[in-house]
Amino acid sequence: MADHVIFRYDPQDQLQITFRGVPSECAGGASTLGEARASYRMCLSARLHVDRRELPPVVEHIEGRVCGMWVRTKVGAVHRDKCSDKMLLQILLAEQSGLRDEVTRLTEAGVEPVVVLAEPDHLIETLLDQMSGRDALVVAHSDDNGSVGWGLLMGSQSSGGQGLPRVRDDAELRATAVAAFTQTCSGVGRVVQRRAAADIAS
Repeated sequence: MADHVIFRYDPQDQLQITFRGVPSECAGGASTLGEARASYRMCLSARLHVDRRELPPVVEHIEGRVCGMWVRTKVGAVHRDKCSDKMLLQILLAEQSGLRDEVTRLTEAGVEPVVVLAEPDHLIETLLDQMSGRDALVVAHSDDNGSVGWGLLMGSQSSGGQGLPRVRDDAELRATAVAAFTQTCSGVGRVVQRRAAADIAS
């Protein structure tokens, strides 16, 4: 099972680069991305009691603040709209309502939402695996028609999920395409109830 590490860049923070692993819960920070990577791998090695050469696969993500929103993307990923040939982030920033309104609403409610850039044909499991029970992820993808499709995934321990429908982190949800999920959300969102450890092991 892979560990997902989220590197957050915040120039106003003394450490500038902080990290946290999911599900390992490794956390820390450093002045540079290279130092943060080394610190994370040292933490993961100690947490799993294995040599660094025996670590499980690691998927890296980077977060940064863009126009007042925390935005996350997988390291090395390129998200482009096929119709307009524009980058997804470019389209998202030009949007004046919808997703950005939801980010504002959640922030004002005391939640710290993170906009996660995704591909419409990727499976929801790629998002669930980088999500803790405390997270609020605004999943955004190109609809290949020059606009943004989006939906809300909230962990069952996250504040602000009152009144939202609840879904279980199960095989059916994991096999759902991102675009299919956001179409069923219709801007409302879902609270994800995490699988039990026994379910994950099986």
